[in-house]
Amino acid sequence: MQQWQDFLQQQGFELLPQGGIKHANGSEGADAYITDLSNYGTLTLDGPDASKFLQGQLTCQMDKLQNGQALIGAYCSPKGSVIANFNLCMHADRVMLHMAADVVDTVQTALAKYIVFSKAKLHNENQAWVRLGVWGNKAKEIINHIAQVPSNEQEVSAFEQGFVLCTNAAAQRYLVYCQKDAAIDIWLGLADYARPASTAAWEIEQIKDGLLYVGQEISEHYVPQMLNLQETGAINFHKGCYTGQEVVARMQYLGKLKRHLYLGRIHSPTPLTVGMQIDGEKRGNIGRITSLAENGDHSYWFTGVINIREAENDNLCVAGIEGSSIEIDPLPYAIDPQVFERVTL
Repeated sequence: MQQWQDFLQQQGFELLPQGGIKHANGSEGADAYITDLSNYGTLTLDGPDASKFLQGQLTCQMDKLQNGQALIGAYCSPKGSVIANFNLCMHADRVMLHMAADVVDTVQTALAKYIVFSKAKLHNENQAWVRLGVWGNKAKEIINHIAQVPSNEQEVSAFEQGFVLCTNAAAQRYLVYCQKDAAIDIWLGLADYARPASTAAWEIEQIKDGLLYVGQEISEHYVPQMLNLQETGAINFHKGCYTGQEVVARMQYLGKLKRHLYLGRIHSPTPLTVGMQIDGEKRGNIGRITSLAENGDHSYWFTGVINIREAENDNLCVAGIEGSSIEIDPLPYAIDPQVFERVTL
C-alpha cells in the first residue's frame, strides 16, 4: 500500500490522516471525476456458513445477496445501536463488507465472538484493496474502459483486477475495487478521461443523497432510524431475528422518533470534526454532526442527527464556535411518518 500512497503524493495529492486525499482541483466543470477512497475499508467472510452467519447478525436479508447484486445493511449492538453500516457484495466466493475504514476492527472483533461455531472466517482486508470513486455525466463511458458497466444501483460487475459497484445510477456514481498491484495502472487509465479530485467531492455527493457511513466517532450512538437507514434500504423488517432486532422493530412500529438524520451546509470560521455538538438558538445540545465534507472557504456539507423540532423551527449553530451557522437542506427521500407516531397493532 505504500507504493499507492507514494504514487498519490507524486500526483500532487495531500494524504489525509483519516484516509482519502486533498487536491486543488475543483469538482465542477468536468464530465467525470476520480478520487481515492482510502477512508473506507473492507471486512470479508468466506466459508460455507458465511451468509447464514450474517443472516443472524445484520439488518439485511442475506438470501438476496448474489453474484452481480449487492445489498445495503447494518450491524447493530444488542441494544440496537448501529456499530457500522455497509454495502455487501459477493466477489470470488467471499462476502465483502464495504464500510468506514476505522470501524473494520471493531466489527471484526464483535462478530468474532459469535462466529466460532460457524464454518466461516473473518478477514480484515483494509490493506488488500485500493478503492476508487468515479462519478459524473460521463462516468458510465469511463467505467466501460475497465469493466461492463453496472446499469442499476447496487449492481456489481467484476473485471480481472477487481470489481465495480454502482452506488447511484442516476448520478453515474461508481465504487471501484482494484487489486493494489494494479491500482496505479487503473488510475492512470481512468484519469485519461476523468479529472482527479479530492475525496471530499465524493463525500459531498453522498451527503446530498442523505447517506453516511458510520465511523468510529459515532459508532453505537444511534439506532438505525436516527440515521434514516430504514429509508435507504438497509433494514429488512420481514426477516427473522438478528442482533438488536427487537429494539429496531420497536422503534419502527411502537416508538416515537424525536430526532433523525438531516443534511445541509455549515459555515464555520474554524475547522470542524465529526461528533461536534449542534445548538439551537433557544436550546443547546439538540444534535451532533455525523459526517462532514469540506467545501472550501470555511464551508462544509454535513449530516447530523438533530432533534426534529429544533431542526425544522430554529436557527442552528455549532456549539462553542462563534460565527458558525447551519443551513438545513431537504432530504432527497421521504421518511415514513409511522416511525414518528405510536400506532395500534
